[in-house]
Amino acid sequence: MALATSQTTWEEALRSFLIHLKAVRAPKTVYYYETQLSMLWQWVQQHPISLEKFGKRHLDEYLVYRSETGKSQTTLHHDALCAKVFLKWCQRNDVIDRSLLTDYEIRSAPKTHKYMPTEEDMRTLLTAIFDYWNPVKNSDAKFHTLARRNFHRDRNYAVVLMLLDTACRIGEVLSLKLDDYQAGQRQITVTESKGREPRSIPLSEECVEAVGEWMKVRKRLLANVPAEEDEKWLFLSEYGGKVEEGRFLKTLKKFTRYAGLSDNITLHSLRRYSINKLAKTNLLAAQAIAGHKDTKTTLIYTKIDPDFVRDVHAEVGVIGGIVERKETVKKKRLL
Repeated sequence: MALATSQTTWEEALRSFLIHLKAVRAPKTVYYYETQLSMLWQWVQQHPISLEKFGKRHLDEYLVYRSETGKSQTTLHHDALCAKVFLKWCQRNDVIDRSLLTDYEIRSAPKTHKYMPTEEDMRTLLTAIFDYWNPVKNSDAKFHTLARRNFHRDRNYAVVLMLLDTACRIGEVLSLKLDDYQAGQRQITVTESKGREPRSIPLSEECVEAVGEWMKVRKRLLANVPAEEDEKWLFLSEYGGKVEEGRFLKTLKKFTRYAGLSDNITLHSLRRYSINKLAKTNLLAAQAIAGHKDTKTTLIYTKIDPDFVRDVHAEVGVIGGIVERKETVKKKRLL
């Protein structure tokens, strides 16, 4: 049922918009729009402007106000984007007759530097997971029981290796159930993804072996737990439930700092590293594994370094087959 234009307030329209998002979008997306648009609504309350009359001049004034309060250009970009999407939704759902922001040109957000981990970084990280829980390498580990050390070592190693092997988001890996892991076929099936479309991703032998070691620990952990109480998560917390994303980020930071790695290495850095390596070999395969709908998104994760370009150039040998090499002829020295 369409809302009556003359009676619709900002508050009513925002509430309807957020309810719609909750029905069709991920919680993080809902939170994003709710956060951005709540600031706009507060500003509108101080500058009484009806929803149907909110136009380009008003959005400009709002962005200037946000800039003067110290907000970055990236934040201003998101402010304008959310306002435009919201007004467009209002028009499509007959909340307003016409969006006055339809032709509003949003300034591009400045590109921020995103750290690209190296192979040495990732090798060091994987080694650090074992060393951190080894009492010989880390004296703090001796204060934990052998069972606890084995639990965290094998689970965390398997999770990080799977993140690197599959280029999955951390939420996708931590949401895997036992049935989503097919060891015999060496693959996982991601059913809870950002794009809402399931996808199957192959696994390497090394990853399957690491998960196999973790499964032994998992079995021992739940040995005395009734089968019906097992929630079937592939990776468990110490209490047998689902692992929280925020907690695992803290775990990663613990390992990177122990190993002396850059603080710029995040869980998303692991995904960036994997997609970058895959895309350099086959862009379409990288897109499918990453779960992107457009190759343009996959290319955002790709960093073409000079050494890679040189290697490809030498391997392809563009002019190698069309130019004859001159043989070096040794001239006799004249005495």
